[in-house]
Amino acid sequence: MSNPAQDFAADAPSFSQVAESTSLKETFRESLTVLRIRQFRLVLLERLLSTSATGISSVALSFAVLAVTRSDAHPDGDAAAVSVVLAAQLAPMLVFTLVGGVLADRFRPQRVMLAANLSAAAGEGLAAVMMFTHAANTWNLLVAALLMGTGGALFYPSSQSLIPRLVPEERMQAASSLSRLAQSSMLMIGSAVGGVLVSVLGPGWAMGLDGVLLLLGSAPLIRITVTALERVGQKAPGMVHELREGWAEVRSRTWLWAVIACYAAVLAGWFGGFLVLGPEVAKARLGGAAAWATIVSCDGLGVLLGGIAGLVYQVRRPMFIGTILTFAFALPPLVMGLGGPLWAISAVSVLAGFAGEYFMILWTVALTRHIPQDKLARVYSYDALGSLSASPLGDLVAGPAANAFGTKAVQLGAAGVIVGATGLTFMSSQVRHLRADAPVVSALPVPLSEEPAPGFVAV
Repeated sequence: MSNPAQDFAADAPSFSQVAESTSLKETFRESLTVLRIRQFRLVLLERLLSTSATGISSVALSFAVLAVTRSDAHPDGDAAAVSVVLAAQLAPMLVFTLVGGVLADRFRPQRVMLAANLSAAAGEGLAAVMMFTHAANTWNLLVAALLMGTGGALFYPSSQSLIPRLVPEERMQAASSLSRLAQSSMLMIGSAVGGVLVSVLGPGWAMGLDGVLLLLGSAPLIRITVTALERVGQKAPGMVHELREGWAEVRSRTWLWAVIACYAAVLAGWFGGFLVLGPEVAKARLGGAAAWATIVSCDGLGVLLGGIAGLVYQVRRPMFIGTILTFAFALPPLVMGLGGPLWAISAVSVLAGFAGEYFMILWTVALTRHIPQDKLARVYSYDALGSLSASPLGDLVAGPAANAFGTKAVQLGAAGVIVGATGLTFMSSQVRHLRADAPVVSALPVPLSEEPAPGFVAV
């Protein structure tokens, strides 16, 4: 078995090779040629509008729950109630993500995305009406969160499988980077706008704007003309059969299920230790909604920088670099748990955002390269289900645990979980040695043992 430390020392990226082969400016300009594809531009427009709503909602929903749960016992709002509502937003991932993957492989993915946006818009609209009429409570906000989560569960596998059908394989990293850049820039702007709206007008107005933006974002999807994949010589298989096919693709690749399992633990720690407890900490000692919006916006800035890096730098061993980057997710809950000031939490949020975004670009390219296109949405659905499987538990546990043991203990524990899970995954030789420049898959997956010898270089 190879030594991870030796791998890292021997295969560190050489950026001088980048400069010798082509300038960063030329690489960036070449990446932008993917914008000549009209239907890809429609996808970008949808992402700009809908992700701005996600950014606003990331601030508004938590503070809506805190606003309606103020009491003598919890003058800043009840963190346990935030746990329940955010867990309800994630719970549909456990039910509808696999369904969304089958639907996207069977029908037109843009139509599944349209239905997903409408579900999320209905949830945002319900929450806004409840807040405007002063009828909001934990339970009707929970119902709204379920609608939002259902939309997200259906949306993810469809959106991930759509872009590979719009752009050629050699432009996939550029397309993925630009798509995620559109999302990250609007997530950052949306978070900032959400903080202002919540502080000045209240969370009801913020959620009302979310619903409008989601409806506007649905319009470009109507103009995309991708058709359903044909299944030559096949009768339409049942959903169980299609789910089994998708699962076979996952379990046959150790690098794939190992990273999914890693992110189940990482995201449980991230959601519980940071996204649930972060607003409470911001309200208690950092300045309230404006401070939390600053932190989320800094995370969005890191995501933006990660997207730019994805346009310029490609790597031959994507999961080797991606797993190293995953350690950065431990930094925000760690610094916040140690009582760090706003500027320090914001700084490590930039690092975490960068790491997460660049990882996702590498992950998207790896899946597109190694998974057959007619099963890609189902693999993404297992990815989403597995990665988020423990997140509702993290959400549910974080608030009550903070009430019982203190916020600091829970946030430091979350950071420990992230570091431990990532370290175990990095020990896998297949994770470290997966190559992005292996032959493109066709109908059958290429066994990992038949891939070229491992190596890493930035190109």
